[in-house]
Amino acid sequence: MAESVQYYLERMIPELEALEKKNIFTPVEIKSIIKKRTNFEYALQRRIKQKIDFLRCIEYEINLEDLRQKRIVRLGIKDAMKGEELLWSGIKRINNLFRRATIKFGGDLSLWLQYIEYTKKIKAYNILSTVFVQAIQFHPMNASLWIMAATWENDHNANIASARILLQRAIRLMPENQQLWHEYFRLELIYIEKIKLRRRVLGIADEDEEMPQAGAAEKVDTDNTINLPAVTGEEADAWKKGEEEMKKEALPHHKIKKMEDNNPILQGLLARITYDNAIKAIPNDIGFRQRFVDIYREFTDMETDIQYVFDTIRRDMKDLPAARAFLAERNLYVLDTKADKKDGKAQYISCNDPAFIPALRACVAEFETAIQELDVTEMWELYVKCLSDWYSLVSEENLKLYLSKLLQKTFKACEKKGKLSSSLYESWVAFAQKTKVKTAQIDAIAQQGLAKYPHSTKLWIHRVQLGQESPMKLYTRALDVNPESLALWKSYNDWILNQGQHNGLSQQDMDRLFFEACEKATTLLPSVTSASADRNSIKELLQSSYVTWAAQSQGIDAARSVYKKIIRNFYPTHPFFLTCIGIENEFGDAKTGPAFVEYLYERATRLPEDKEGTYIAYLAYLYSQKKFQLANTVYTRASKEVSDKDAFDIRVQKLKTSYTTIL
Repeated sequence: MAESVQYYLERMIPELEALEKKNIFTPVEIKSIIKKRTNFEYALQRRIKQKIDFLRCIEYEINLEDLRQKRIVRLGIKDAMKGEELLWSGIKRINNLFRRATIKFGGDLSLWLQYIEYTKKIKAYNILSTVFVQAIQFHPMNASLWIMAATWENDHNANIASARILLQRAIRLMPENQQLWHEYFRLELIYIEKIKLRRRVLGIADEDEEMPQAGAAEKVDTDNTINLPAVTGEEADAWKKGEEEMKKEALPHHKIKKMEDNNPILQGLLARITYDNAIKAIPNDIGFRQRFVDIYREFTDMETDIQYVFDTIRRDMKDLPAARAFLAERNLYVLDTKADKKDGKAQYISCNDPAFIPALRACVAEFETAIQELDVTEMWELYVKCLSDWYSLVSEENLKLYLSKLLQKTFKACEKKGKLSSSLYESWVAFAQKTKVKTAQIDAIAQQGLAKYPHSTKLWIHRVQLGQESPMKLYTRALDVNPESLALWKSYNDWILNQGQHNGLSQQDMDRLFFEACEKATTLLPSVTSASADRNSIKELLQSSYVTWAAQSQGIDAARSVYKKIIRNFYPTHPFFLTCIGIENEFGDAKTGPAFVEYLYERATRLPEDKEGTYIAYLAYLYSQKKFQLANTVYTRASKEVSDKDAFDIRVQKLKTSYTTIL
């Protein structure tokens, strides 16, 4: 190991001597650099290498290089150093460190991404392609790397052929990766768009360009030639079309236009072929095809191609409700090409636009056809969702009335056909509450829905809000059927709190309601001790609300009585103990509070959740109270219970250091 370290240190001697000679660094700084690099090299040469050592060394060298560049600029010797290896030696060293790190930890994707970002930052374009190739060799199934490499080749190297090859190879490896298909599709459209831009620069983009007179074709007026703007080398490479293209530029504009208009490539053939291959690989995903429409809309003159996508959706997915809904709603899409948009996604026609009403009628007509041809519940749900969304958006009175009547008609037609699902009943009740429908009629709809779908939480909550029956009775029935519904328990908890705030219930009645709620939750849940996110959330919600209400309304003594009662009877959760500790810190006094806080921490440490975090919080509290002997006892117990004792010891040591500094 020492020989390897000595080898790397000897290689940097000429560089350091030159830095000292040019007064970029002082002798003291040079010694510090040597010491740092020596320590880093020993760390990098150890038997079991660690990625963190490479990252620390790279970070140090990057900071050192930034400092060196600033001093070179300040000394005004940058121009004099042009051509000298000293100007780039730091960057070479950093690249070499990245290379060594990626050889050892080639499977670490984040390390490759850092290498790529640094190479871009220093504009080391000559090695970036190599870095991409090496990264892809280690991570061939990572689509993002292939896309980054292809984007680099197209945008910076102006090499459309290499970009195509990269994405084609990636698709062969991952034919079902949607992102790869979309980016390959976008690449072909970008290529066409660049050619269109070139034609606009040449002044031949207009379709109705007048043809020259027959006699004028024989005259060549060199004074009237178009002066092209200066272009970069990348743009020039992207526009190169071979010898045939060079010949075309010598032709009159109308002949160039005619040749290009007859070129199927410029008519989007490659993009269409890409789309056809994509839908063969991923045939039944409507979201996948919708994204192609969004990408098309990012470019100009794509109406025919977009219609082709719609036609394939209609051809292949006529029995898919989501596809039929997309085809119906496409009538309401618009892309304002005159305005600046952040993205090219389809946007809806404004409700104030005169074109909105015809578009809405076309949308409704297509939906009506769809529900006749595809009479399934999902199709009705999508139709109702579309109408409900627009009903919420429009403000014009007649238009709102039209949508209201249409929704009522749709709900009744769906009911007649027996296609009403629980979500449709929920939508029907929610819509009826926004209109002038009588409360009794709305409640009847909700009852009808609950008769078919008793597990619909939203319908139960709607019935409570309608107030046609005793809320307590409704909640009792609802919770008997849906004991694990967190949304229903939240509604019940809010109703209890509301009784005390607005209905003037006594504290005894509120206490009884909360206790019965906790008892009901414990009784109704299938298992009071099993670890389930919703079950624990329900218990935490009710128990924390109970003790918080007691503290805010009656003080800390009542809160203590409540949480002791909960601990005895209702299997409290870990967050509940943290809530109680917070209440003690907020409402408790300095004399009696610490004993109760310690009691709560002792109970919390018995639970399996977050042992390490609970013990750390407990020790922090004991250190703050200067109870070091008790803290040592707790630490000894914790060391036997935590899963990772070494990590726990590090956290405890930092905790001790922070409190020692404060004290």
